[in-house]
Amino acid sequence: MYQNLYNCLESESKPMCTNQTSYRNKYFAAMRIVFSCIMFFYWLIPQTVIAQKPIGRFLTDSVELGKPFDYALSYYHSPSAEVFFPDTTYNFYPFEMVRRNYFTTSTVNNRSLDSVVYTLVTFDISKTQRFSLPVYVLGKRDCTAVYSPLDSVFLREMIKTSTDSLMLKTDTKLMPLEQQVNYPKIFGYLLGLLGVLGIIYAFFGKWLEKRYRLFLFARRHREFTNTYKKITRGTLDSSNIGRALVMWKEHLEWLENRPYTSYTSKEIINRLPSESLEESLRDVDTAIYGGILSTQMPVAMNVLLEKAVELYRKRREELLLNA
Repeated sequence: MYQNLYNCLESESKPMCTNQTSYRNKYFAAMRIVFSCIMFFYWLIPQTVIAQKPIGRFLTDSVELGKPFDYALSYYHSPSAEVFFPDTTYNFYPFEMVRRNYFTTSTVNNRSLDSVVYTLVTFDISKTQRFSLPVYVLGKRDCTAVYSPLDSVFLREMIKTSTDSLMLKTDTKLMPLEQQVNYPKIFGYLLGLLGVLGIIYAFFGKWLEKRYRLFLFARRHREFTNTYKKITRGTLDSSNIGRALVMWKEHLEWLENRPYTSYTSKEIINRLPSESLEESLRDVDTAIYGGILSTQMPVAMNVLLEKAVELYRKRREELLLNA
């Protein structure tokens, strides 16, 4: 082409004068050199491969609502190019991505091929649904999105009749259901209750233990007083007086942790000096061992009870201080 252009220009210059012929010969020689240089550099510089669009297509013609199907996306590019395919952060509307399957890059004749198969699902009721995905090519400053041509897929109709003619079938027959125990829920409630009790015990455990010990202590003393009063309010014979005395000694032994049941009346007075208590124990011994009942026996039995109450209160104060 360039040689024909040169010959054409040369043929047009023949009718001109000699001076002009010499000038034009130099001009055409220079032009010929320029065209030769252009052709040299044209073939010397490697041609740039223009990136083509990615190929995206559905692997099926029709789909069903809510059932997965595949969409393949492939892209040819230069081996030195960095390309990225859409991931889970991409909006696949009107579809939703279920999973994706990457394929290893294949390079043949200085051309690389990357492919991804996306498993999609649709809940859109449009009869024809079009879709296109981009491939991102990394440049010096940012990524360029190259979109594939639109591809279409058809929604398969499962109900052939008109929805206006459909009638709902009523069924009022109740089906009995077997009751089941929700063990996980019960287990969760128990764990929650144990957690609450643990927190309460962590903050109020010592105080609760102290109150519980005092409660048991007071209940045992109350049981003693009730039983003792029931005996002493009845017939005060030597048998009942003996039972009341044994009970009284056992209660004092529990309060002070001393062997009162083996103590004599004299040893008790030495331990608990009191004129009224000494007279009462003398009357009790006379009734038990001598069979002589004094008219002051109810008073004597009451003195023994008052002494037990006194020791109980003293012991309770000690427990409060120690706790």
